[in-house]
Amino acid sequence: MAITYQRTLDTLETDVLVCGTGCAGIGSAVAAARGGARVIAIDRCGFAGGFFTAIIGSAFDGLTDQRTGRPVVGGIVFELLERMGVIAPGTGPTTRFTATGEYLDRQKHPDWRVATCDPERFKHAADDLLSEAGVHLLYHTQVADVVRQGERIEAVIVGNKAGLTAIRPKVVIDCTGDGDVAAWAGAPYELAESLQPMSLHFRIMNLQPSFELREKCAAVLARAHDAGRIGLYGGPWLANFAPNEIYFNAVRVPGNPTDPEDVTRAEIQGRRDAWRMYELWKEALPEFRDAYFMTSGPTAGARESRRIVGAYVLNEDDILTTRRHDDVVVLGAWRLDQHPANQAGYHHEQVVAPYDIPYRTLLPNGVENLLVAGRCHSATSRALASSRVTATAMGMGQAAGTAAALALRGSTTAHNVSVRRLQEELLGQGAILENRD
Repeated sequence: MAITYQRTLDTLETDVLVCGTGCAGIGSAVAAARGGARVIAIDRCGFAGGFFTAIIGSAFDGLTDQRTGRPVVGGIVFELLERMGVIAPGTGPTTRFTATGEYLDRQKHPDWRVATCDPERFKHAADDLLSEAGVHLLYHTQVADVVRQGERIEAVIVGNKAGLTAIRPKVVIDCTGDGDVAAWAGAPYELAESLQPMSLHFRIMNLQPSFELREKCAAVLARAHDAGRIGLYGGPWLANFAPNEIYFNAVRVPGNPTDPEDVTRAEIQGRRDAWRMYELWKEALPEFRDAYFMTSGPTAGARESRRIVGAYVLNEDDILTTRRHDDVVVLGAWRLDQHPANQAGYHHEQVVAPYDIPYRTLLPNGVENLLVAGRCHSATSRALASSRVTATAMGMGQAAGTAAALALRGSTTAHNVSVRRLQEELLGQGAILENRD
């Protein structure tokens, strides 16, 4: 009996396809569209924002030199902070910001601004920013496969409510975090033997947040861990979006974010651990008497998975010596923050001076019409402990999107764009490419 297929594979064409609309993807899509490219941006969630919205994050990590509070990433980062009402228009470059929204950083620098990224405000601001730039958004859409011909990606197969669709772009920017497109296109990558653990963030209401409560929560978890009442956990690190709630970063689940079994386990274990912590605090601390568990993040968050091998591999020595690179496109400034997969509680986080991230780290080897941005860029595992964070990723994305538009306008590849012209364009967009101290 003959088999009859009920539908054919639909096809879309575009100049630039951005896969993932987390911080790197937002930067990429907006910059490419403003550069004159037709842009399709896809995301597996029903909203943009990645870490801030799908996982729940408190503030732009990597935005500032932690020693001075001065910003080291500019451009689209400031636009989003303005749209969320965190800063007045035009004040970003002269504002001093805490390293995070966490209570230890707030206590150290009470007069510095927190670059707060409330999840709902971020969704709204990102929707508007992307739409106004002319980006064609497809939410609830996930990369399913890649078709490669020679040294180029011919099509990216995506799945959504329309079934499977082949998107045929001239340039692809992989902002999936896990480097899915790059890996499936055959670009070389590395995967550390011991990856940083995944986490599921959560929020508790009817609490009065403070540094003192942070210390009490940490003490409860330490005692419970010693007594065998709770397993692995991190921190805890506390921040808040409202005066009567706390956002907790405390779940720590080892695993491989590219393994569907591990991701599922991280979600289930993460919820169990979050509730267990809540119950322990409610049992031990009077501050939790009227508290209730509001929500956990929609998805478990990953700190490290595939690291693409590109034209240059950022390394720890680049960071510690603040090595200059002629093709710098964004500055990194986050501490060397490598979460251990076998240790509970807090871990050492070495503060670093701002350092150069080269454009070459966004250029995977072997695929000429592909760029990457965000935590899947070309870096060693140790270097990624610093370069993986939100503001840095958005700066990488802005560079990748600008480069894609330049390549299209010049009828060349991203590997062959003029770095000087790229840097000039980025500076014109408000990017910061040189440390002022």
